[in-house]
Amino acid sequence: MGQVEATKPKFFRKIQKHFDAKLGGNSSNTSDEITSNSFSSSSEVSSPSLKRNSLVEKYGVCKKGSIGRGATSIVKLAYKIEMDSKSGSTSEKIYAIKEFRKRKKDETEKEYLKKLASEFCISSSLHHLNIVKTVDLVQDENKQWCQVMEYCSGGDLYNAIKSGPMSDAEANCCFKQLITGLNYLHSMGVAHRDIKPENILLDENGYLKITDFGVSDVFKMGWEKKCHKSRGICGSEPYIAPEAFTCKEYDGRKFDVWACGIVYYTMVYRGIPFRIANLNEPTYVQFLNSRKLGNYEPITRLPEGCRNLMMKILEPNPDLRITTDEILKDEWLMSVEVCCNGNTVHKHIPNKPSGLQ
Repeated sequence: MGQVEATKPKFFRKIQKHFDAKLGGNSSNTSDEITSNSFSSSSEVSSPSLKRNSLVEKYGVCKKGSIGRGATSIVKLAYKIEMDSKSGSTSEKIYAIKEFRKRKKDETEKEYLKKLASEFCISSSLHHLNIVKTVDLVQDENKQWCQVMEYCSGGDLYNAIKSGPMSDAEANCCFKQLITGLNYLHSMGVAHRDIKPENILLDENGYLKITDFGVSDVFKMGWEKKCHKSRGICGSEPYIAPEAFTCKEYDGRKFDVWACGIVYYTMVYRGIPFRIANLNEPTYVQFLNSRKLGNYEPITRLPEGCRNLMMKILEPNPDLRITTDEILKDEWLMSVEVCCNGNTVHKHIPNKPSGLQ
């Protein structure tokens, strides 16, 4: 099963039709311009726009420098002054702008745009408190493709972990939100396949939000009864599930669950249990042997309810590994208090927007 190509719903296919038309595909629509009124998945999501300067015109000027950098993109901030038509007062709206890499020399324009469209199609169709909201896909003044997203001022979970030890309450709160967002993602037929602290953001209210759907896989459409298997090794090595190294095909949902277990480990111990879940890695072999005997210390040191759940999450056999639905029904996790429900405040809620002076 490929990433999105064969399983796009109507909105996905509609976007791709316009991209194909732009590139001389089979579509009957040969317009050189896609306007924001052409189509929309919801009132909050614009269609891809090919208008030059549309990024500045619609979302403001980008601040120099970046707030994030990955293998295929950098993330900048854009500021837009907006005026209230009734009161006449002005306010500043901040967007996160994901500037995609330029097309490779051995990559056709059609191949390049399909990759961008695939990520946009997935992310813009997701609407959940624990998923970063994708607003638009536009070009800047240099005709560079950019994805416009909500700005999460709390930075990423990696920096939250790096800044100092997290309390049990903080780690448990973040973990419950992560599983809640991932469960929604799976219910929409999408496997993320790159869950790691760098792809988990925090906003000013303490909400944890999953981002970066560049290697996500659509494993099931709404009308399908059967789930498709995922293929290929993707993500960051410490978070990749062991079956990805040994099986040609695997369940993308179970892949994500394993990664969540590693993320929880990093929040509690501020490190990774092993470099890679491969039998060539001595620390992973040690984990397997200790786990089999029930004396893997990093897990046995956890409170009993949490310990039992982590054993089910970090289960090397994907067929026996727990699902997100089952995790949310776990007695221990159900008892975890989430800070953004207004009942408590944890330290991982930022005091001021990160990246702003």
